[in-house]
Amino acid sequence: MRKLFFICFAFLMAVPLLLSQAKAADLQDARWVTRTDAPIPYVRMVMDLSAPVKAAASISKDGKTTTITLKKTKLTTSKNNISMDSSIASSAQLVQDGKDVKVTIKTPSALDTKDLKVFSLKKDTVNKKPYRIVVDVQKKGVDPKPKNYGKKPSPATLPASNKSYGSGTYAVSGGLKGKVITIDPGHGGSDPGAIGPSGYQEKQATLPISLYLKSALEAYGAKVYMTRTTDVDVYGPNASGVDELGARVNVANRNNSDAFISVHINAFNNPNVGGIATYYYSKTNHDARLAQKIQSQIANTPGFNGDRGIQEGNLYVLRHSNMPAVLVELGFISNPREESALKNPQTEQDFANRIANGIVNYFGG
Repeated sequence: MRKLFFICFAFLMAVPLLLSQAKAADLQDARWVTRTDAPIPYVRMVMDLSAPVKAAASISKDGKTTTITLKKTKLTTSKNNISMDSSIASSAQLVQDGKDVKVTIKTPSALDTKDLKVFSLKKDTVNKKPYRIVVDVQKKGVDPKPKNYGKKPSPATLPASNKSYGSGTYAVSGGLKGKVITIDPGHGGSDPGAIGPSGYQEKQATLPISLYLKSALEAYGAKVYMTRTTDVDVYGPNASGVDELGARVNVANRNNSDAFISVHINAFNNPNVGGIATYYYSKTNHDARLAQKIQSQIANTPGFNGDRGIQEGNLYVLRHSNMPAVLVELGFISNPREESALKNPQTEQDFANRIANGIVNYFGG
C-alpha cells in the first residue's frame, strides 16, 4: 500500500475524532450516492456507527484500490458488497478483519490523495443520526466545471413537498421595511461543503453568518425566512443535488420573497488563493444590481484577499428562484488565513452587517 494517511487527519479535515476509542463500535449501515452538483462529480459513501472510531485510509500502488480501516469495529450490517457508480467508484466491499472492519473501494481510474476525502460526523440526537464516517471519491479525468446544477426538473416529476409555488412577483425598491428575504446557509447536515486545512467546514461558517444576517435584516423591518436554522439537510440526508437545491429555492418561491441570498465559502487547490465574490444569474433586470450592491459592501472585509467582483454564474439556486438572487462566496476556506478569519464571531457579524447594508442599498435605503 502507498499514500497511507490516518483519520487522526480528521483533525485537519472535519469533526475531530476522539483521541481514544473506549469500546468497539458496530458498523450498522452503509449507503452511497453520486453527487453531480459539484464542479467535479463524486461518489459519497456513508457508514453509520454506534460509536466514534479511529480510522486509517490508504491507496494502492496502482491507485485503483482504496482501503479504509475502521479500528475496533464490528460489522453488523449485511451490506458486505455494494455496487456503486462504475464511472467513479465501482464497488465497495466490507469485511471483518480481526477486531477491525476493512472497507475496500475499487475505482476505474487511479486516485491520489487529493481525489479522496474521508471525514467523521458526530452523533446528531436532534435529527436522530448516528456517528458516521463519510468517504468522498472524486471523478478522475474531468475538468472542474462552473457550478451548474443541471436542467430545471419538470414540476410533474417533483414530489408535492418539493414543488415551487408563489406568484413570482417581487418588489425592488421602496426600502427594506416589509420586504421578504430568504437566506440560504449553504450545505449542512450530511454535506459539510468545503473543508479548510484545520478541519473547519463550510457549513460551520455559513450558518452563523446567515443567522446574524437574519437578525440584521429583521432590525430593518424585513420579514426573513431561512432554508435551515440548524445543521440539517433541507430536503433530506444524502439527497440528490437537484432535490436538495430545489428544496432551498422552494423556501424562497413559496414565500413570495423579494430577494434570495445564498451564503457560501469558496475553496481551491492553491491555498494562496483568496478573496470575496458575488454570483448572479441574469434572469431578471435586477439580479446583477443586487449582486453589485452587496459586493460593494463585502469586497474589502478585513482579513480577506480583496475583491473578486461580481460574476455571472449558472447556478441552480440562482436560475430557479423566482426573484432576484445572489450567491456570495465569502472568502476561501482553503486559504489558512481566511479560514482562521472565518472562525471569528466578529468576522461573522461583520459579513452579516455588510450584506445587510448591501440589501438596504438595493431596496433604496
